[in-house]
Amino acid sequence: MKRLIVSLLCFSFALTTAWGQQGERFTILYLIPFESENYTAPYIKECEDMDNVLSYRLMGFWNGSQMALEEYNAENVPLNVIVRDITSNETKLRKILEDEALMNEVDLIIGPFFSKTFAIAAHYAKQYEIPIVNPFTNRQDVMADNEFVYKLIPSLEARPAMIAFMAQQSGAFPIILYGDSTAPNRDMKSYCSYFDKNQVPYVVYSNATSVVSSIKKDKRQFVISFYDNPAQNLIISRNLLYSDKIENLTFVVPESWMESKTYDIEYYSKLNLHFFSEYYIDYSNEKVKTYIYDYTQKYGVPPSLGNFAFQGYDITRFFVEFLRGGKDLDRVKVSPIAFPLSLDKSPNGGYENVNVQFLEVKDNEIIPSIY
Repeated sequence: MKRLIVSLLCFSFALTTAWGQQGERFTILYLIPFESENYTAPYIKECEDMDNVLSYRLMGFWNGSQMALEEYNAENVPLNVIVRDITSNETKLRKILEDEALMNEVDLIIGPFFSKTFAIAAHYAKQYEIPIVNPFTNRQDVMADNEFVYKLIPSLEARPAMIAFMAQQSGAFPIILYGDSTAPNRDMKSYCSYFDKNQVPYVVYSNATSVVSSIKKDKRQFVISFYDNPAQNLIISRNLLYSDKIENLTFVVPESWMESKTYDIEYYSKLNLHFFSEYYIDYSNEKVKTYIYDYTQKYGVPPSLGNFAFQGYDITRFFVEFLRGGKDLDRVKVSPIAFPLSLDKSPNGGYENVNVQFLEVKDNEIIPSIY
């Protein structure tokens, strides 16, 4: 079984194929870190072991992309697809990008996924005026002075900006930050920086008792927790549940809380829990159900956000429509299954997704929060 999987991967990362038959043909270059040399490593003894290898999981991104490409093939939309295995090998990447005949043919580049190789590819993309997509970074510098870069993960400051906007609409000041003020993590620093820069009223507490004491139960308030360990999570959760201050509270926590095995979703529903995410999947949606069924039938495993199968599908659909619409973002009309995109031009560079997903646990379900 392992040899079969490896053989399929070795074929895929060097794939060049044509899809569809009619109309103008577009060429898409995927630069995906399959890192095929790792598949024969001694620690990979069973198929399940490959789930711990990031590059193998990214095979799901390519599988999701193929699901989208096959839909276009069924519609006879002409596409030329080139896939290359690119990780951190800069020499290998430059050899591809210095192929003048290839680069003159390419209409869109998706990847690379690592920062150094993406920076190199973005330089060549600018030289040849080719749109290049970075699917997974929130770093602003990847767009700097390059109008051909499309960054799909919103910046870190998009989250405090949304919280500040919602608090302003409801007069929910000061915003309460709950975290280690002596050693704030990256997210907490981004909130403090944004609030300071934009004169947003806020307070910081490092213990749960102070947080609960500061909450006014008769007004809307936001509490943002930056703690990510079970002990701290349990302390603040119990203090809030035993208080009478939850009704008007919006309690925002790290997304990793959703992966905790300590609590269930019913418990979180009682806390009026909210969180930010890059993605949202409505599993009751018929299109989502069909995609999951078709993907599982084709690849033998279900798609997930963890194996990037939803992201690969949505990104490919969006940017094929982008090409078909003459590279006019206003003409892109797609219904994403997990990854909604709304791209705005940055003042001195490329384009950034500004569609931040703010979700809540309500009636034992995870749904988009509406303010």
